[in-house]
Amino acid sequence: MTWFTETDLRTAAGEGSFRRGRDYVDAVGELRPTALGVRASVRGKDEYEVWLGRENDTLVGECECPFGLEGNFCKHCVAVGLVLLASDESGPEADLAAYLRSLDQQELVDLLLAQANRDATLYRQLTLRAGTTGAPQVAVLRRQLDEALRVRGFVDGDYAARGKDILDTIQAMVDAGHAAEARPLARHAVEQLATAIGAVDDPVGTIAGLCRRAVRLYARACVQARPNPAKLAAWLFQLRVSWTTWPTIDIGDFSVPLGDAGMAEYTRLVNEAWAALDDDADPSVLRAMREQLAKTTGDVDAMVAVLSDELPAAKAYRGIVELLRAAGRPADAIRWAEEGASCCSDVSLTELLVKSYVDAGRGEEAVELRKKALREAPTRLCYQRLRATASMTELWPGLRSWALAVLTAAPSELVGALLDDDEVEEAWEAAVKYDCVGVEVARRRCATHPEDVVPAYQGMVESCLARGGRDSYRQAGILLQELVSAADRCGVAVAGFVSSLKARHARKPALLDELRRAGF
Repeated sequence: MTWFTETDLRTAAGEGSFRRGRDYVDAVGELRPTALGVRASVRGKDEYEVWLGRENDTLVGECECPFGLEGNFCKHCVAVGLVLLASDESGPEADLAAYLRSLDQQELVDLLLAQANRDATLYRQLTLRAGTTGAPQVAVLRRQLDEALRVRGFVDGDYAARGKDILDTIQAMVDAGHAAEARPLARHAVEQLATAIGAVDDPVGTIAGLCRRAVRLYARACVQARPNPAKLAAWLFQLRVSWTTWPTIDIGDFSVPLGDAGMAEYTRLVNEAWAALDDDADPSVLRAMREQLAKTTGDVDAMVAVLSDELPAAKAYRGIVELLRAAGRPADAIRWAEEGASCCSDVSLTELLVKSYVDAGRGEEAVELRKKALREAPTRLCYQRLRATASMTELWPGLRSWALAVLTAAPSELVGALLDDDEVEEAWEAAVKYDCVGVEVARRRCATHPEDVVPAYQGMVESCLARGGRDSYRQAGILLQELVSAADRCGVAVAGFVSSLKARHARKPALLDELRRAGF
């Protein structure tokens, strides 16, 4: 029965869906052969009907899940394919096509009518096809659309299949050059599905997936059969503000049929609604519409105006600065970054300001920002940032001594900064001077002067034991191993220290257990 390989499955689904599909193999129900493939149910968040088939010897798949309803080869299709590949159902098949060709027209009609009387899905598909024969019968198809997409308090198991059949029919009309007849049907489908989303729970996204597809179909139909731009703009605006969550509409999909006049009308409607917004009203939908408009038109200043609604939030300042930098407006980016840095304590915003200064050839100002940050927070990280920025502007040689002097206020940070500079000797001297020898500097010093670190390791072991707790005991075991290694290299005996330690803490079973794990 198989007409494909695992490689075909991977190609059709993509790596992500193929990988997730493996996890659903055990959720696949009975395989039911069809004329050109196989059907099966797959249990996910809900139970989905899957069909795998062949078109011109190519693997195709359909699924009722939200992702599948958008025309994608989903993880459920992958699972059915993997089960089919692993099954033994590879024996010879009856030549169904040859049998059907042997029947005369009346026999075929009788056979289909008999089956349609028992199969509601086949009946629906046949009647939809009948409505598109010759000149599409829009009134008939609209009535069928209403019946298929009507929701009676809940989404029944056949809703996805009915919706898919309707949208397949509309797509076929568009593809066949009947966009003018398909356009009102697609628009009505969007309205019906949007109403359904607001009326019932849709936990697995069945209706939402159909609605996304219907919107895209309507956009395609509008491109081929242009409606009145102003009326289209009004409809899109009203749809978006009436249904605040679904359907999601990308105004860019309608930019061609809207044209300049329609985009201007849509912009007017959005701006007027924004200006009239009450203080107590939720601005999120209109803000999203304004942002989408600005992105679609490429109007940077309009986008800045949208982001400015969120000021003085640091996120808004960052968005504005990033937008202006990408648009090649460094002076404006710096102005906004300076304003944001003056009123927000935000590391990311400061980083953007530093980058903007450097890119604009204002390296000294970038270094001053770094120096200010180091004074306020004398840390190893701030030292690294100052070094990186000053090195780009060739100012670092004259700043290093000053920066290290600032770090003396935080000796452990000073030691770390010197290690980052690969100045191990200076780091060790500072650690000894300020009595802040830690594991990192001890390990680096041990590489060349193991005799210096033996007392330091002993002190760090004692500190771990004083803190107590399983994690500290485990760390003590690791330090003891390093202590013994250093002592062996310089000929110092530490067995007495280890024995004394175990004797003093003989009533700490957790410690003794960790020491045994470490080999003591």
